[in-house]
Amino acid sequence: MKKYFSRRNGTVPLRRNRQRLPGPARSLLSLAIALYAVEAVSASESETLEQVVVTGAVMHSPLTVITDPKKPRQPLPANDGADYLKTIPGFSVIRKGGTDGDPVLRGMAGSRLAVLVDGEVILGGCNNRMDPPTAYIFPESLDVIQVIKGPQTVRHGPGNSAGVVLFEREEERPGEEQWSVYSSLLTGSAGRHDGLLDARYSAPELSVHGSLSAASADDYEDGDGVTIHSRYERWQGQASLAWTPDDDTRYSISSARSDGEAAYADRGVDGSRFAREHHSASASWENLGQTVKALEVQGYLNYVDHVMDNYSLRQPAGPMANPVAMNPDRETRGAKAELTLASSSATELVVGLDSQFNAHTSRNTMNQQMLNYRQLRRNPDAEFLQTGLFTELSWQQSDARQWIGGLRLDDWQVTDQRPGVMLSMMATAPNPSAGRERDELLKSGFLRHETQLGEGNSTLFAGLGHSERFPDYWEMIARETTDSVSAFAINSEKTSQLDIGGLYNGDRLSGSLSAFYNRIDDYLLIQSGYEKPVMGGGTMMNMPATRTTSIVRNIDARSWGLELDVQYQLHDYWRTELTLASVRGANDTDDTTLAQLPPLEARLALNYSRGAWGAGLLVRGIASQDRVDPGKGNIAGQDISPTDGATVLSVNSSWQPSQTLQLTAGIDNLLDETYAEHISRAGALVAGFEQLQRVNEPGRTLWLKGIVRF
Repeated sequence: MKKYFSRRNGTVPLRRNRQRLPGPARSLLSLAIALYAVEAVSASESETLEQVVVTGAVMHSPLTVITDPKKPRQPLPANDGADYLKTIPGFSVIRKGGTDGDPVLRGMAGSRLAVLVDGEVILGGCNNRMDPPTAYIFPESLDVIQVIKGPQTVRHGPGNSAGVVLFEREEERPGEEQWSVYSSLLTGSAGRHDGLLDARYSAPELSVHGSLSAASADDYEDGDGVTIHSRYERWQGQASLAWTPDDDTRYSISSARSDGEAAYADRGVDGSRFAREHHSASASWENLGQTVKALEVQGYLNYVDHVMDNYSLRQPAGPMANPVAMNPDRETRGAKAELTLASSSATELVVGLDSQFNAHTSRNTMNQQMLNYRQLRRNPDAEFLQTGLFTELSWQQSDARQWIGGLRLDDWQVTDQRPGVMLSMMATAPNPSAGRERDELLKSGFLRHETQLGEGNSTLFAGLGHSERFPDYWEMIARETTDSVSAFAINSEKTSQLDIGGLYNGDRLSGSLSAFYNRIDDYLLIQSGYEKPVMGGGTMMNMPATRTTSIVRNIDARSWGLELDVQYQLHDYWRTELTLASVRGANDTDDTTLAQLPPLEARLALNYSRGAWGAGLLVRGIASQDRVDPGKGNIAGQDISPTDGATVLSVNSSWQPSQTLQLTAGIDNLLDETYAEHISRAGALVAGFEQLQRVNEPGRTLWLKGIVRF
């Protein structure tokens, strides 16, 4: 079984002249020419062609999807973690600009979806989710993306009611000395440029791995030619060292640094700093005895230093055109120990302990020219400590039947360090929970049965899971409640979910179908635009009688949905793929629909592959969405209004003359459709840019990518 060893001051943006193709006919002609060239090449002359990922990664085992982030993808993802997940059925992304969107799985976002890098927790600093965890992830520098849908594991941290996303590096002890280098260059519309160099030296006793990546893009345009405030730059450097004295022992250390800047079309500030520093150490031992199969330990430190301002990537404007800056940071320290026991060949028991501590501080200035934020002291506002004990058992009842189950206990402790609560940049109220501590014990667990049918090419599964999720920083500290300026006492969320489905693997036809239904007690709902009376203790004078704010409250909710992926080999050279994802929900407390759910979406692809050449066509169909509850949602966004449906056509071609070289090219949104994702954020007024109801998706996008491996 394969094992993964885890770990500017600026001016007003200028509108650029739009680069348009003469029309769809020319693009389709190019595709036809590529197909003609394909026919001219014999299949026996080439290496195996690596396909462009378009409709999505298929389910490998019940509720588990595995994909390679180094494979070319269409539509072209941003150089961050969220966009890479869009090609997996069930995932959507909340767009705010050109990068750093928030991933959503089955309508759930934020801490309902755990995102780990080599088993490590990354937490952003912005109290309005400018920097979700995926903003600090550079997927192409990693080897594997693994998704476990639903509360169907307890091994990867607490409260994962939507599921878990694992970004991992694959490290194996080689039998002999070897080098490997992976490099890629990409260029595309809107000044898009990405580059990556990833090098590894491996020997039986020592392995060294390093990578450097950089990405940048200008403001893109939507299908109507409207320029979106969205440019960005990102870079990362990473290095790791591993000592493997024998086949069963591994010690490793890792370190990484990254930074960037990004313009946002959904708010009054941009991100001028996304600095992350990471250090980790781990060890693993296998085959320790007849019963003790493996032991793994890990410790890590992640520090995020984030700056938001209204002057680096835009010109300050509005009634108060002062240069404003906010500088939150967060330090996260964590550790994990996991012991694997096998009393027989049919039974495997994993017992583990994990802990995570994170501390958040902030410093702000209302006029950077008069008072530089760097000269201010940081004000701590909250500390979180979580300690979890878990066990997961798998039992192979027979060749065709398997049971997997797990239990988890999490002790949470949090301290509210805020002496006051900021009602706005100009007003503060006393904090009623200042200095208070909260301690809570939460329980989670699951049980799943898997059955293979016939010759083993079909699998049916059913799983029942329960997850209790502690309120996160964005719900407890960054929000108010209906009757208090502090949400420190808000209830924890409890999800019980049923997952059922099946997988089929045939000679020409393969695919999977899964469905889920859950009941969520004390669902943590975020409601924006909530009207409250002005606090008598506010520091502003002559304030109006009421104010609007964003609150959190507990409700009872349900959600249900399904995902389908099908692949069919029409011919030796032709393959078709179809994916379908649908989710619905109900807010039982308010008797409305559950907010921030993406509409029905289908993707249909037709791929041709012969010899060293390949080509493909992708049609993405998005249904209209009129099931909305404006102003309500989650920490990543709230409903705005109904949306119309859209049909987006994209094409790609590839040439792989050898295993060393691959060239891919594509045109995303070939017909220049103007549309926005239903769950994307509302457009903000940015000087020099047109304000839109939602942050629209890019219009026609051309791209070319080269990959070299040796």
